[in-house]
Amino acid sequence: MKILRLYIIPAIVILAIVLTACGTSNKTKPPGTQQQNPFEGVTPSPSNETPQEESQNNGQGQEDEPDQTAGNKEMLGIEEITQLLPARPDYQWSYNGFAEYGHRMVLQDISKQDDVIIYHVKGEVDDMSGGESNQDLSFSVTYTVKPGVLIQNKTGRAMMDTSFKDLELIRTPLQKGNSWIQETTKEDGTPVTLKTTITDVKEENGQKIYTVVYKDTQSEYYEKREIKEGVGVLSYEKLYMDPNGNFTIGYYIYYPGTGYRNKLEIDAYLPKLNTQLRYFGLAEYGHVGVLKKISSTSDNAIYEFQGKYQDGSGINDKFTVRYYIDYVKGTVTEKVMSSTRFDPPEVNSKLHNLVILKTPFKQGATWSHSTRVNGKEYKVTAKIKEYDPATGRMKVTYTVKGVPGYFQNTYIEERIFERGRGMVGFSNLMPGDIPISEADAKDSKKLGEALINHMFGYSLNPEF
Repeated sequence: MKILRLYIIPAIVILAIVLTACGTSNKTKPPGTQQQNPFEGVTPSPSNETPQEESQNNGQGQEDEPDQTAGNKEMLGIEEITQLLPARPDYQWSYNGFAEYGHRMVLQDISKQDDVIIYHVKGEVDDMSGGESNQDLSFSVTYTVKPGVLIQNKTGRAMMDTSFKDLELIRTPLQKGNSWIQETTKEDGTPVTLKTTITDVKEENGQKIYTVVYKDTQSEYYEKREIKEGVGVLSYEKLYMDPNGNFTIGYYIYYPGTGYRNKLEIDAYLPKLNTQLRYFGLAEYGHVGVLKKISSTSDNAIYEFQGKYQDGSGINDKFTVRYYIDYVKGTVTEKVMSSTRFDPPEVNSKLHNLVILKTPFKQGATWSHSTRVNGKEYKVTAKIKEYDPATGRMKVTYTVKGVPGYFQNTYIEERIFERGRGMVGFSNLMPGDIPISEADAKDSKKLGEALINHMFGYSLNPEF
């Protein structure tokens, strides 16, 4: 963050500034200072315009007809503005900023009333006191989309952001040089006139980023934001006005923590791409392979594992497995595309088109769907048996009842996942009976041990 002037400020003062930096001071320029006309080359906000009188009928007796052109323009104006925000709820923003400031917020809901769309956001500021502060760190933000304009309001004092109410963040036309005057008020009711200008438009990965500057016409105070299509506010900067001198403060987006929460959760478990992964297990079993990205959007992605067996057979049979990720539903589906060893194609697992993961990731979460085992259709039930929120290590069991040839006609499979490494462990129940008495089978601990001893499995090499 660039600071206009350098001052020696005690740490406790900085902390107080960050947690309360929502107010602004309308300092006027010293007497005798010449100012340019702040309204030159700009137009007032339409909300401040005086409505023009309607044109009279030309006397031909024509009936009034709906102005479809105006309606179409309004719809286009709304669509143009909504493109600046996430397309659906469950989007999470993460920001870092001045003096170790940070906050996160989540898009909870999108509501629509006539030609107005409202985005409801809840957030919380990072606790820099280490839990010792009794201050309410929560806040809420609403983004209101009206034809051709995006309006922001916030509640909560901890968030480092504007004190202006009904602030127009941006207005069409979305082009460099567009400028307008808006009348607003601070939280204490003080009126403020802002000259607002889109000062720059650039593009990043096919998404436009608009830089908007908001200048108080009666003081040196200003604010600046970068707004990106599909994301919203990327950065915020304001002039903090202090008797000892003015300086800039603000925050900027932290991309690794920003995006749809399902995407953030799932992508955290991806292993290194285009790098050889090696698995080894029982009876000299082993296979190696490389995970590659086939496609990826905000809604879905496809990854492909191209592998080959390296086991006691000495035959380097090959296989291809695809992982279909649905970020909207929060699911990861595994599908074996080809295998030179098995027909129909399989790779150890007997479950076809298995949803191996589903958000939210928490202990006890379950899901179920239909699958095929040995050519017949069954219902598989998955459960997150273990989950460590700190490390992300997760054990998932998959159970299919009614499958002949397995102990108690039940097929069982287990997988272990770790953040940044993907699937690090696999095991499944082998066919046949288990040497356990009926009495011991009623003891869950003894039954669990017997099942483990009758399972085939392998793990990811710790070096990967």
